[in-house]
Amino acid sequence: MASIFKVAMLHIEPKTADIEANRILISRSLRKAAQAGAKWVLTPEMAVSGYFFEETIGTKWISPQPDRWLKEIMELCKTLDIGLFLSYPEKDLSSGKCYNCLFAVNRKGELAGKHCKIEIHPGAEEGWSSPGSSLSVFEMDGCKLGMLICADTYDGEHTKVLAEQGAELLIAAAAWGNKYPPEERWKKRSAETGLPLWVCNRTGREQQVDFTQARSVVVEDGHEKLVYFGKKPAILIFDFNTATRKTASQSFTILDIPQL
Repeated sequence: MASIFKVAMLHIEPKTADIEANRILISRSLRKAAQAGAKWVLTPEMAVSGYFFEETIGTKWISPQPDRWLKEIMELCKTLDIGLFLSYPEKDLSSGKCYNCLFAVNRKGELAGKHCKIEIHPGAEEGWSSPGSSLSVFEMDGCKLGMLICADTYDGEHTKVLAEQGAELLIAAAAWGNKYPPEERWKKRSAETGLPLWVCNRTGREQQVDFTQARSVVVEDGHEKLVYFGKKPAILIFDFNTATRKTASQSFTILDIPQL
């Protein structure tokens, strides 16, 4: 891979409990990002189901992974020569527990890494999920990566572990509105570890949570280098230098989300 390549964040508005519509949105956005030259694509937390899905559709749809749809997405990644960081829940057959997961699919269409959210919110929104218990670094396109989900970045415990394991870049999926602004915590996580932190967030509203000003960011050296927020869903494109592990862009290139 060239030393500089394009990355896309899907700053989307998942429809609550509409699994099929969200799957179509992700697939079409993945194709559009590939057409724009992206080699990695990030999704926000609970991109496939929306955040408050459980009271509408329950958890029976959650499967051991990879399920049929994830296998289709893995094949699409191979066809498009693109990597994907996909927020998608998983059920453990032996225990029956469900987990809020982030999967990394490499450009060969293989599962390269997985993270199960550790810092689960109490209450209805995440009561379906059991907390993960481990952190691990994996390699993708020559870069050692650590993954986190939303509240896992709230304090420095988990980012410190990933840094100690040799991570060169931290990637996080988020569904973090503006009620408790997270920007200072993300800056601290980058400053503490010395690592870039990419956070793919979302927009829209679900129940009492307003995501319309939620921020997707690229943080380096404790500073926000690239920021997007606003009501409008968008595909956010930027250039990443694999040699320096730094962004090579001054701003996001913003593309419209494909219509359903």
